[in-house]
Amino acid sequence: MADIAPMHQRQTMEFPYKHSTGTTIGRFLAGLRDQKKIWGQRVSGLGVVVPPHGYSELDGAEGGDWVEVAATGTVTACTLVEEPLPGLHPSDRPFAFILVKLDGADTGMAHVVTDEADRVAVGSRVEAVWAPDDARIGSIRDIACFRLL
Repeated sequence: MADIAPMHQRQTMEFPYKHSTGTTIGRFLAGLRDQKKIWGQRVSGLGVVVPPHGYSELDGAEGGDWVEVAATGTVTACTLVEEPLPGLHPSDRPFAFILVKLDGADTGMAHVVTDEADRVAVGSRVEAVWAPDDARIGSIRDIACFRLL
């Protein structure tokens, strides 16, 4: 019997779907898109959570009052990406992933700093940079990035 070479095939499969944001995240994203405001929600045991979950992760209690927080805050964690990967990372030049505790919030929100990313450190003060009015779509990227103050 003759040897038969194995066959190989590379294939990309996609599973497109739509996902409902629900009432809590939907309200948060609508605030970004329509008002250029960042909203959190007060929950038991955690204070003001941004972005809101609609419940307390500590005891499962329902979320309470909505609270507008500032578009400025303090970096609580960061990492520099010096060589972004096309199609994977949110920037084509060096940037920093950050966790920012916005003024008025008690939890951190993940985002990016794209300018002067090599200067970002824990404790840095940052502010939100909004996407243009005609480009906001109800996404976390309606905040285009954060910049150092």
